[in-house]
Amino acid sequence: MNPRSRLLAALKGHKADRVPLMLDGFQFVGRAEIDAVGDPALAEVAHRIFDHTTYFVPCPSFVNRYLVTPPQRIAERRSKKEDGSVRTTTEIDTPKGKLTAVTEYNPVAGTTWTIKYPVESLEDIEKIRSVPWELPPGLAPPDLSSLPADFGERGLITTEISSPFVCVAGMMPYQYFLELCATEFDLIHELTVECHRRILSVLDVLLAHRTTEYVWMGGCEWLTPPMGSPRLYERLVQPFEAELISRIHAAGALVHVHCHGNIRSTLELVIRRGADYFEPVEPPPDGDITFAEAKALAAGKVTLGGNVEERVLENESVHVVEEATRKAFEGGKERMVLKNSASPISRLTKLMLANFHRMVDVWEECSQL
Repeated sequence: MNPRSRLLAALKGHKADRVPLMLDGFQFVGRAEIDAVGDPALAEVAHRIFDHTTYFVPCPSFVNRYLVTPPQRIAERRSKKEDGSVRTTTEIDTPKGKLTAVTEYNPVAGTTWTIKYPVESLEDIEKIRSVPWELPPGLAPPDLSSLPADFGERGLITTEISSPFVCVAGMMPYQYFLELCATEFDLIHELTVECHRRILSVLDVLLAHRTTEYVWMGGCEWLTPPMGSPRLYERLVQPFEAELISRIHAAGALVHVHCHGNIRSTLELVIRRGADYFEPVEPPPDGDITFAEAKALAAGKVTLGGNVEERVLENESVHVVEEATRKAFEGGKERMVLKNSASPISRLTKLMLANFHRMVDVWEECSQL
C-alpha cells in the first residue's frame, strides 16, 4: 500500500499492510524541501522515511484562540530581536476600544510564548465579544488545481481548528480562565457557544465541496484532569466537539483529536463523541496510561497514535528508545499509528539522530500486519 492508503485504512479501521509511521517534524512534501531546512541530521531521517510517510496540504481555517475574532479586525507587527527570536504585537480593533497581545517566537525551539494576553479582565471580555462576527475574507474550500504530483500516493488535504472552549481560554491567562470557570461559568459557557457557532460557520465553507479530507482539532488537553475537573470537561468539551465531529463526518472527512497528558479518564468520552484518530497516547510518567492499556480501552473504536515520548528520543540511549518503541506495538497493531509525541525542539544531536534511526528500525521490523 502507498502511505496515503495505509494511513486512511488505519484511521477508518480497515485492513492495512503495516502500521503507519508518522513522525512530527519529519513530514515533507518534497525532498528539496527537506534539504532546505538546513539540519543535515533531520534531513537524513526525513529522506529515509520519505517514501513511507504522508504529508498534509493545508487549507487555512483562520480559527484563532482570540474568541475566533475575524482576522480583518486584527493587525500584527513583528520585530526581530538580537537573539533571533521574533516578537509579534497584535492589536484587536473592537467597537469598545483596542486590545493588545504580545507573543514571542523562538526559532531554535520552534515555539511561541505569550508575553501578554489580550484579555485580562471582565471589561476586556466585553470589548472582544463586541466585535461582530464575519467570515474571514480569504476563507474558501481547498484549491485542488495545483496539488503535488504524488498527492494520490502521499498527500492528504487538511485543515486545523480548535476546541471551541480553547478559543475562549486562549485569549486570557490560563489561571484566570480557571478562576472564571468557578466564578463566572455561565459567561464562559456562553462564550464557548459563540465560538462553537463561529467554527461551524467556518466549517460550512471549508467542507462545502467535500474536498477537505482530514480535520485536526486541538485543545481538549487544557481540561483533562488535573488541568480541569471532569465536570468542566463534560460541559465545555464533550457536547461542542461532538457536534463539530458530526458535522465533519457528514462532509466525508476524518477527525484527528490532539490531546497530551492524562487521558485515561477521558478516552471513552473521545470515543463517544466519534473521533477517528486520537493522539498522542503518552505513557507514564508523562501521561497516565500505557499504549496497550489504551488499546484495550478503545477496543478498536478509534485509531490511537503514539507513543514514543520526544523527551526519550532527545535524551535517552538507543536501548531505551528501542524498548519504548517495542512497547508501543504491545496490545495489537490494528488501528494504530506509530509516532513521536511532538516535533524535536532543537537541531538533532548525534544521540537524537541515532535514536530516530533506531525507532525507524523497530518500525520496519514490527509494523507488518
